[in-house]
Amino acid sequence: MRLFPLIVLCLSLALPGSVRAQPVEAPEDPKVADFRAAFAQWMQDAGATRGALALRRDGQAVAALGLGMDAGRPVDLASLSKAITGVCIARLVDEGALDYADHARAILNLAHAAPVSIAALLGHGSGLRRDHTQGPMAVWRNDPTPRWPRIARTALARDRISADTSYYYSNENYAVLGAVIEAVTGTDYETACRDRVLTPAGVTGQGSALASGYLPWGGWEMTVADYAAFLDHSFGPEGWLTESIATLPRTRIVPQVYYGLGMVQRDHAGGTNLWHFGALCFEGGPNLGSYAVHWTNGWTVTAWYDACVTDDDMARLDRAMIGVAFAR
Repeated sequence: MRLFPLIVLCLSLALPGSVRAQPVEAPEDPKVADFRAAFAQWMQDAGATRGALALRRDGQAVAALGLGMDAGRPVDLASLSKAITGVCIARLVDEGALDYADHARAILNLAHAAPVSIAALLGHGSGLRRDHTQGPMAVWRNDPTPRWPRIARTALARDRISADTSYYYSNENYAVLGAVIEAVTGTDYETACRDRVLTPAGVTGQGSALASGYLPWGGWEMTVADYAAFLDHSFGPEGWLTESIATLPRTRIVPQVYYGLGMVQRDHAGGTNLWHFGALCFEGGPNLGSYAVHWTNGWTVTAWYDACVTDDDMARLDRAMIGVAFAR
């Protein structure tokens, strides 16, 4: 599996402001056709043959578009799953069951582990400088055995945690958070986060057949429309975290760009743009990718495609969607 290097995807928004599409909803907003055309062109250039695109504006659903597929089909979210875990942690803090300053080792009864806070794990600032999930994830395909409890024990070992707590993207951080959620709630991760994150947002999701073994960092499955609704419920115009997102734990990636709660963040125009990419790329397949963004101008976009694309392709997709969302 190819490592997903978020550092190259710090676009939204540093910029000024042949696939047949099948709309599931009647496109009322005049920009729907432009989004559809831009995504179709990007898919063709990137070598994708099937894709789905969900559009929301000012907290309301605008369209769900299937390109060579049914837009209502649940899809693997890959690393977009991390935001579900991040928001689940935020819910537990809101409930008073957890604090961002708490150390994972205390919650998991790992007395000899390194002292790493929940806040550091959320922002990939824990001191982990490698990601030991990358090779094994190919072996763990199509096996629902939860891998995060064991990863949590090894990831927090003192010889794994560096004094360098700058940003380093590692799935292991979110594996630890999955174990923390189970320890705090006394129930399985999927149930705990479905009840706290998905149900309040009015959406459904489940562990995918392909990737449920790594559910907290890459194994959720849902429709692109439901994921977009989840983003709006959490971070959109009336989102329950919208006003506080810039004050919650996050780690600086580069100047003005941060990582926290499972999303890359850039403060912009009095608010915060949030986005993320996902990729599951395996020798012999399946290969797939995902993209989600919420901009302060009110647009939320979620996409899925059936290709293992390059970092440059991901950046081009972000630019293409920005070009439509911010066009006058």
